[in-house]
Amino acid sequence: MFKNYFTIALRNLARQKGYTLINVAGLATGMACCFLILLFVSHELSYDKFQAKADRIYQLEYEAGFGGNPVKIATAPPPIAPLLKDFFPEVENVARVYFRNASLQAVIPNKTVADKYEEEDFGFADSTLLTILSFDFIAGNAKTALNAPFNIIISDEMAGKYFGNQEALGKTLLFDGRHPMKVSGVFRKYPDNSHIHPHFFANYETMFATSPEGARENLPQNWVISHSYYYILLKPGHSASAVNARFPAFLEKYGNPQLRKDQKFSLVPLLDIHLRSEAQNQVEPIGDITYVYVFIGIALITLLIACINFINLATASSLRRTREVGVRKVLGAYRWQLIWQFLGESMLICLIAFILSLVLVAIGLPFLNEITGRQLSIYDLADWRMLTGFVAVFMLTGLVAGSYPAFFVSGFQSVVSLKGTSLPSKAGGVGLRKVLVVMQFAVSIALIAGALVAFQQLQYLRNRPMGFQKEYTLVVPLFSANLNNIFGGVDPQMRSKTNAFEELIAQNPRIKSSTLSAGTPGNGAIRRGTVPEGFTQEDNLFIAGMPVDYDFLSSYGLELVAGRDFSKEYGTDHLQAFIVNEQAVKQFKWGSPEEAIGKTINREGKDGKVVGVVKDFNYISLQLPIESFIFDVNPSLFNTFSIKIQSDHIPETVAYLERQWNGFFPEKAFTYTFLDEDINQAYTADQRLGRIINYFAFMAIFISGLGLFGLASFTTAQRTKEIGIRKVLGATVPQIVQLLYKDFALLVGIAFLIAIPFAWYAANKWLEDFAFRIDVEWWMFALPGLLVIIIALLTVSWQSIKAALIDPVKSLRNE
Repeated sequence: MFKNYFTIALRNLARQKGYTLINVAGLATGMACCFLILLFVSHELSYDKFQAKADRIYQLEYEAGFGGNPVKIATAPPPIAPLLKDFFPEVENVARVYFRNASLQAVIPNKTVADKYEEEDFGFADSTLLTILSFDFIAGNAKTALNAPFNIIISDEMAGKYFGNQEALGKTLLFDGRHPMKVSGVFRKYPDNSHIHPHFFANYETMFATSPEGARENLPQNWVISHSYYYILLKPGHSASAVNARFPAFLEKYGNPQLRKDQKFSLVPLLDIHLRSEAQNQVEPIGDITYVYVFIGIALITLLIACINFINLATASSLRRTREVGVRKVLGAYRWQLIWQFLGESMLICLIAFILSLVLVAIGLPFLNEITGRQLSIYDLADWRMLTGFVAVFMLTGLVAGSYPAFFVSGFQSVVSLKGTSLPSKAGGVGLRKVLVVMQFAVSIALIAGALVAFQQLQYLRNRPMGFQKEYTLVVPLFSANLNNIFGGVDPQMRSKTNAFEELIAQNPRIKSSTLSAGTPGNGAIRRGTVPEGFTQEDNLFIAGMPVDYDFLSSYGLELVAGRDFSKEYGTDHLQAFIVNEQAVKQFKWGSPEEAIGKTINREGKDGKVVGVVKDFNYISLQLPIESFIFDVNPSLFNTFSIKIQSDHIPETVAYLERQWNGFFPEKAFTYTFLDEDINQAYTADQRLGRIINYFAFMAIFISGLGLFGLASFTTAQRTKEIGIRKVLGATVPQIVQLLYKDFALLVGIAFLIAIPFAWYAANKWLEDFAFRIDVEWWMFALPGLLVIIIALLTVSWQSIKAALIDPVKSLRNE
């Protein structure tokens, strides 16, 4: 019997090649999309689970207000580390990690000059880190590798990069051109699904020996600065909630009385960092659990659309088999046997589609990696849990897609089937299929509208003026990014070299301007304790600001609205001059910008007066509102060159700058980025979300088009004789096409009305994350509706014209 069913199924599939091809294509596309998203979601949910003690490891998060908007960050002040174990009996171990940039160079005998590299993930860590996080050591002793100053452990990848095939253990790396560090251990690099990917760890105390004098004195007692990442291992059986509840008491005992009312600490599970942490300043960009839910929803919707498409096509195709059903029933076939036959045919189609979908997954995986920024491999598919999920999706799809057609076909009445007459509308389940098509197109319209809103918002962020000139600006770090940002590192000798470097490159006509500062606008800033006129130290104001050179404002095109720019002619601007933005004038309640001129500011001991007010600009991402900002001239804190260049001959200009740089600063590798690209990095996650929605909106439209094709086929098959009669009575082809199309236009209209409220709500909800955002306008929803109507018109017209051109004699000959 099963052999007979299988033979009949193959014959029917071969006989109806068009329907088979469309069914397989629709289901394969839907399943492939679902599998790709399932692979991505599984990867996102697996972050840090490889850590042996993952269920007991926590990260310390730090929230500080200090007179501004409270900000939660993933780094915390260094002094609290030795106090945590004493105060909290639940804590088994604590480790601090500080990441910074570093110029590294291998010291290799018999090689005069080794290659120098600028590394972005150099870490200083307490030795206890090796007892908290899991490290797979290839060489060295994990228990003692970080016990001594100037010891360093490196990943196997970096061992190959710096020492080639030589044994790295015991070798020396030169840190920032002057500090030799001994390799005391080599570990295997972390997998992709880790919230950090360390390649270097030196002993934490070594950090002070390689930092400015101010850092050595300040950090051990600084309860304000957000400096180090904390990894805390709790004892078995203890919860983070108990620790979090006692942090106020911890601050009461150890904290600074003036500051602790604006400080909060809390533990977040290691397994929650990647998707559920709300803290800024993570080691690496993290994900968002909301996006995971969105992707799961898109996967289910895409698969559901594919199933709807299959149902429509299968029921339309089954009308041609009414006589077969009638003959089988007359010969004694039970309905359950017919159900199994037709369900088996559906499962066979689904099996073919499943095999094809795996091929599509293999083809689409590199593309998925590109748009998500992940490193998923085809070998991830070999995981038994992933394969089980794929097979479960295949079985569920086959049952969902095949059950309705099987029950529908097996329910045909023998007499009606053998007569070959058309089935009544209610027998065909037209109402259900219309509902399914409305669902398909409602989802498609919502996805297209969402993609359009995301595109418009990201274009707005990319093109919106930030209040300064960012185009063709090279950002060149003077030092490796480190504590020089806070405590300074430019002595008179270095200042002389930077001045000479600027004077030399200014002679090149391709260099428009250059300036020095402690950072760059658009990428955030350091907050420092500030006492403006009219406030006191007890107000705990920590205001963002940036030390800049005299020509900074003119180089960046920042607009003065009152007062003057910094000037060497005054002689004392580097000692007692400040420039603030308009928002600072408002926050400090100084009245107008003109009235702010001459107001006093004390900024961590530096007393001075306001000499100018600049127009508000976005010193941080456009996702956040503009806040108060203060400029001053403090050459000792400069760490970044901003070099504006001509838009042409960029490679030649960069090569010229590198040659000059190597002559002036041989201890520091020449590295650069473009400022506009740096700023756009803040929107990477949103850009990826927008691209993913775009692609899956296209897939939804493609599969929905196939579903509409199925319903059009069904309808025209049902109304073939009606069309013949209308033609005999004088109806023209356009009239018949219009007759058939109006039903589908109504379905698309209903889908539009259903989709718009959901799309409007989702778009506005997403835009709430941006301080600067577009207005959601009517055309952003009308355009998707119009696009879907055009697609529906093209799809239905092909079937309608074909039916309208049939000779009425052929349509009516059985009557």
